[in-house]
Amino acid sequence: MALKSFALVALVCCAACSRQPPAVSEPRRVASSVLVVTIDTLRADRLGIYGASNVETPNIDRLAREGAWAPQAEVHTPLTRPSHVSLFTGLYPAEHGIRDNVAPPLGPNVPLLASLFERDGFATAAFVSSVVLERQSGLARGFGLYSDRFEPGALQKRGDEVTAEAIRWLAGKRHFFAWVHLYDPHAPYQPPAPYAARYADRLYDGEVAWTDELVGRLVTALREAGTLDDTLVVVTSDHGEGLGEHGEDVHGYFVYESTLRVPLVMRGPGIKVGTRMAGVARSVDLFPTLFELAGLRGQAPASSGRSLAPALGGGEVSDEPSFAESLVPLLQFGWSDLRAVRDGRWKYILAPRPELYDLEKDPGELRNLVDAEPARARAMRAGLRARLETEQTAARGDTARAGVPPELLEKLGALGYVSPGGPSPTKTTGADPKDKIDEYKAISRLMTEGLVALREGRPAQTLERFQGLERRGVDGYELHFYRGRAYAALKRWREAAAEYERAAAKLPGDAAAWRGIGDSRVELRDWPAAVRAFQRVVSLVPVDAFARMQLGEAYRDAGDVQGATREMREAVKLDPAPASYWNALGTMIGAGGEMVEAEQAFANAVSRDSGNGLFLFNDAAALERLGRRDEAIAQYRRSDSLGYTLAARRLAELDRHGKSLAR
Repeated sequence: MALKSFALVALVCCAACSRQPPAVSEPRRVASSVLVVTIDTLRADRLGIYGASNVETPNIDRLAREGAWAPQAEVHTPLTRPSHVSLFTGLYPAEHGIRDNVAPPLGPNVPLLASLFERDGFATAAFVSSVVLERQSGLARGFGLYSDRFEPGALQKRGDEVTAEAIRWLAGKRHFFAWVHLYDPHAPYQPPAPYAARYADRLYDGEVAWTDELVGRLVTALREAGTLDDTLVVVTSDHGEGLGEHGEDVHGYFVYESTLRVPLVMRGPGIKVGTRMAGVARSVDLFPTLFELAGLRGQAPASSGRSLAPALGGGEVSDEPSFAESLVPLLQFGWSDLRAVRDGRWKYILAPRPELYDLEKDPGELRNLVDAEPARARAMRAGLRARLETEQTAARGDTARAGVPPELLEKLGALGYVSPGGPSPTKTTGADPKDKIDEYKAISRLMTEGLVALREGRPAQTLERFQGLERRGVDGYELHFYRGRAYAALKRWREAAAEYERAAAKLPGDAAAWRGIGDSRVELRDWPAAVRAFQRVVSLVPVDAFARMQLGEAYRDAGDVQGATREMREAVKLDPAPASYWNALGTMIGAGGEMVEAEQAFANAVSRDSGNGLFLFNDAAALERLGRRDEAIAQYRRSDSLGYTLAARRLAELDRHGKSLAR
């Protein structure tokens, strides 16, 4: 591509989401089903088809030989959630609004691939193996089954568990869209036998080989069911892994090829056997590609991708630049963010000290050619800057953590995803992340160790680790939020409240911090302050039933029966399932003298949890107040049989007062 034309191409790519894609020709045979397998943290160079000679990946390699593979495939951010969202929306992170692993759900107005398959009558299911992709991410929309249940406190599921569940679901299915997410290559690297022994000094490679076996199990299940040749199988990744290159051990910080280049292997209808795709394939291209190869109705929603179907069938596709970002240095530390554009063999990184690489001659990005190729560097910089100017209007959301459950924040932090600081206008230095890699690693290590200690029930050690962060000048939201959780675990409520208040000051839109304030004020019996805190929570998450209950209970403790009843009614409207909500509502309605409605609430509680002695006792008391003696005695007896002592006492009182309990 001529240098002078690059900026124009970049601008056209920027505008992709504002126009409808051109009509595409229909493949000769469309896929009856689609199976997408995303392998977390998988570098392309660890697969045999991509040149690896010391890692066993026969199953993925066979898929590539029987179908097609892209030697150069790129993701747009080295983070799990935003990268998956780009894959399933065809949009860059700035366009779909998810820029971090800790973010509110994807907006409901953003089209998702699963919803389109569901619309066209496909059975849909997803099987995810990391808390990063729980349904809170917004990715569950369109999936009839979204398997994201984890054991209490667990961060992930083993790949063999996920694979087995997916195979059970696939049995008998002939028209489906399924997504299987395998997290095993993510740190910490713990491959099972025999891979742990076989790759004892290369545990990451052992995880890759183990995951290849899991892919083989999925493909074998399809082959044995006779559905493989009618199924479009896609194997790719959300990002790679640093493994020490450029000083980065894992991923998420830099935008080098070690974390942006991923495998892309496809097999099935519409794909010419043995195809080696030319050019650069991008994550955003999969959305229109799968839409076309599955023969979905109508025209694909506008996206930033182009369909790779012509190339997969042995033809050609247009050459388009690929954009990538890492906002971690900016959002978490106040240093400079990193933006990159790849145009064929050339790659430019926008940073305080910009970088230009010829990936054909220098795939490891070791020789910066900015000074040697000044004209090319200027052209690519201009195109990238033009792209960034459009982000202000293209962005659909921000990375504020409002609405993210605190339990998920804690789990993500234990995986090394949660930031120890936040952007501060007074602290932003614009420092080049290359100059801060050692500081980043030290801070991340302290934060991760502190959060792991908190998850494992060692809050005192959490506070010790966080002292080290404070000595390094960290003064961000997460530091104060997790200090609050540590103090709360130690029942040091006044200190907990103070830390939560500091966290809320850093991020006023975060419901979790205000909830922490409210919980702490309840323990301190400061009812007015608790009410104010929970009012703020409800204002931030008005459809959160639990927040409504917490506010209702705070009103109750403050003596405001009317306010308590109002909020508890809202809670059961939003979520009628919890028995405890109905019991609490019944007590408030009863306190207001409306016994008929109170008894109905208690009956609802009992119907949802018939083994709770308290709920049975309250229902019995309401029935007794209403003069429904026989029903009351029956409920008292059921409560007594469960060991609820107040029920036994009330039965004895009734007997002493001459109200015979005999039948």
